[in-house]
Amino acid sequence: MFCNILRAAGLYRVALVGVCLPLLLASWGHAGEYRTPRAGERFTTELFGQSVTAPSRDRCSVTALNLGVQWLDEAPSDYELQPYGAYFLWRNTDNGRQRLRAVLVGVYNEVRYHVTPDWLGKTELVMTFDNMTVPMARQEFIEGVKIEEEELEWHRLHLGLGFGWRTPLAPGHQDNALEVALTYEPGMLWFDDGSDTVDGFRQPRDTYEGRVHIRMRADALERNIMELPHVGWAAGFDGWYGHRARWDDWGAATISGMQSGEEHRTWVAGRFYGLVAMPSPLGDGERNRLLASVYAGMGKDLDRFSAFRLGGEPTGGEWEALSRPMVLGAIFDEFYSRSYAIANLEYRRELLFFCYLHLRGQLAVVDRPRVKNGSLDWEMDTLPAIGAAVTCGAPWNSQIELGLSYNFGLLREDGGDSDFGASALTLGWSKEF
Repeated sequence: MFCNILRAAGLYRVALVGVCLPLLLASWGHAGEYRTPRAGERFTTELFGQSVTAPSRDRCSVTALNLGVQWLDEAPSDYELQPYGAYFLWRNTDNGRQRLRAVLVGVYNEVRYHVTPDWLGKTELVMTFDNMTVPMARQEFIEGVKIEEEELEWHRLHLGLGFGWRTPLAPGHQDNALEVALTYEPGMLWFDDGSDTVDGFRQPRDTYEGRVHIRMRADALERNIMELPHVGWAAGFDGWYGHRARWDDWGAATISGMQSGEEHRTWVAGRFYGLVAMPSPLGDGERNRLLASVYAGMGKDLDRFSAFRLGGEPTGGEWEALSRPMVLGAIFDEFYSRSYAIANLEYRRELLFFCYLHLRGQLAVVDRPRVKNGSLDWEMDTLPAIGAAVTCGAPWNSQIELGLSYNFGLLREDGGDSDFGASALTLGWSKEF
């Protein structure tokens, strides 16, 4: 297995070591009292004999473009190279009484707006919008293989309206708060066959779907200059109750078989996460940090269109991005799962005040579909993984992250069979305007 890791990593592992090792050795040469620069603060230091100043920054108003690409060399064809991108907006005005967060892609959007009118006292009005309307058929992956005969073009769109409550938390930055909200989210699901959908496949019915969503977020983190969690904790919870107005049996005599409409017309799901950032026992606690996080989800009567979606999509240190579970080495949305638990441990070393090395370990337990005797069954599988990454500031008010990961529990097709183990190389770039 170790040989497989080396072969999968190849020159990328060597490149990471070649870039990081000189900086790592140099960073251990620092002595004396030191305080890692915090997000938004003005910071002046000497770098390579030159005086360098990072200006203060208004974190209440952020506009950013995030672009990247993920290479998965063992993935099915058409999924080996996956580009991604999004336009990000964050506005926090009137001392937190109006807040807008938006992730905008076009075919995928996620918008959340909170406002506290005077006539409601401390109660907030909450409005949401989210959609996934990719104009092409999508397949599921079972044991790393595309199930093309069951591919569907499927779309969802939900609005939301409800009430919330918010109170600040220490250490008192603009994103340190406890938020609770309850919304009703009316929406639609609609479907169409793909070009490879097997003849006789019965589509799910287009339907109205209403969801009740209870949500909690707590953030007591201080972040460093690269917006990475430095010290403190964060936690959150989401619970959903969903009901579809009309939902009949769908599917075909394929590997997944016919699916019961009655069993999945009404569904419930909940997920939780928690994260803590603290000094490392290696000493020099400002430059050496440990981050531990856990994610868990469970549901009842979930199907392909209501199950948790887990994959290798990139995350970040922003307060809402922390809530998203991520499986190292996986394809975007590779798993639809009825329950999962993920534990992460990260060691982070500050190489320079704007450059950080991450060493990551992960243990995930995922309820995923497996093939048993030619038919589909569900199995709780363990997926251990390791990874390394470098996050650095870059010109034009931007930052870059280069990461490499290897997952021992992922399944990938190899000569007709599925073997364990897969790697991923990710390059991400984010520019703030």
